Amino acid sequence: MTDQETSPAVKSSKKGLVIGIITLLAIVIAAIAGYFAYTNITQQTAINAKELEQFGYQMVASSRSFESTGELGEKQLPSTFDEGKIPPTQKVIRGLLNDKDTLIQNNEALQQEIESLNARIADLEEYKQLNEHFAPNRLADELNEVERRVKAFLIRSSDAERFSTLQIEIMAAASAAEYKAYITRNRLMLSADQKQQVISDYLPAYAFCVGDGVDIAANSPQEERLLATYFRTDDGSILPQALAQDLSSVVAPCQLAIRTRLDNNSTDTSQG
Repeated sequence: MTDQETSPAVKSSKKGLVIGIITLLAIVIAAIAGYFAYTNITQQTAINAKELEQFGYQMVASSRSFESTGELGEKQLPSTFDEGKIPPTQKVIRGLLNDKDTLIQNNEALQQEIESLNARIADLEEYKQLNEHFAPNRLADELNEVERRVKAFLIRSSDAERFSTLQIEIMAAASAAEYKAYITRNRLMLSADQKQQVISDYLPAYAFCVGDGVDIAANSPQEERLLATYFRTDDGSILPQALAQDLSSVVAPCQLAIRTRLDNNSTDTSQG
């Protein structure tokens, strides 16, 4: 049969078969190319993961020459890479670590400065309280209170009946003056309980000692009034020389006794 005799149907069938074979070959080639591409991608991914893992290990330095301390007290070690060979990313990371160390050091310095300033503030607050406590007006009020309380104690005491009203005033004023000498000598701010202890346990004995001494030193009610003014003002110029000498001779032993007791009490309190 000649080509001219081949029917159109047969020709069309052959043409379709050829197209199918070509399409199948294209699919097979694409599949093979895709397989090789997938294999290459998988292999490259594995290589990249391995390099990243090794990079993590390399970031832990073996040298301790530049180690620093972190916020929680743990040692931080720098990278030991050769500066000229490390990749840009690693340089950035190392720079960030160095910046972190610098910030930590700066923070520690600031914390120390803050602690120093807080201590200074505490000292200044204490100094302020002391100055306010020993300001003339406040101190005068406190001394008036001490004198009033000692005087009230003496008036109620049967042992003080042998003294005159003016002598009791001298004894109370002398007690307040000695209280002032005690707190100013030691720069003390006594609590209410401590003040009560001094008034009840120490000043009465001193007051009686002064009362007995004044009875000897003063020769008239006028001299007794001078002594009362002297103990309230601490102005020795108002006393005649003879009276001042007599007063010193009788009051000095009283002052020595109470100051020894008060100082011993202050030492025992601080140690306790």
